[in-house]
Amino acid sequence: MKPRRQIDPPREQFSLFDLTMPLRSEVAQDDLPKTARELVQVIGLDATIDLVKMCAGDELKIPEVINGTSRVWAMLVDAVGPDAATRLVQRYAGTPLYVPTCAVALRAHRDREIIRRIDAGEDFDVVRRDNKITRRHMYRVLKKPL
Repeated sequence: MKPRRQIDPPREQFSLFDLTMPLRSEVAQDDLPKTARELVQVIGLDATIDLVKMCAGDELKIPEVINGTSRVWAMLVDAVGPDAATRLVQRYAGTPLYVPTCAVALRAHRDREIIRRIDAGEDFDVVRRDNKITRRHMYRVLKKPL
């Protein structure tokens, strides 16, 4: 039996969180869950994206002390920087904070990208294979209203 090969997801799928992609816009924020939109208000879009990249799906107990010695404080500083970490502590001190996965926003972004590529004239099967989706699902994506 052959060992299974690890297949990386298509790069376009994660362009919502890619610093090099010109995504970070107001349009994409509409697809974010309420918790993520609240984080954007507190720490900004770039820091929220960085936090989701590092801690998506985790519940963090935000420390009560700024510049403390807790592991969570060190992780927050690494993920979003000291300024955004300070704002998080000021807003959520001592409370658990769920960091959303933003899966719906990622799918919506992927679907918009598929539609954009098809409208630009790219081959149907090339776009489908790049996104690793079936023909049937590709037709569903293309039928969705924008």
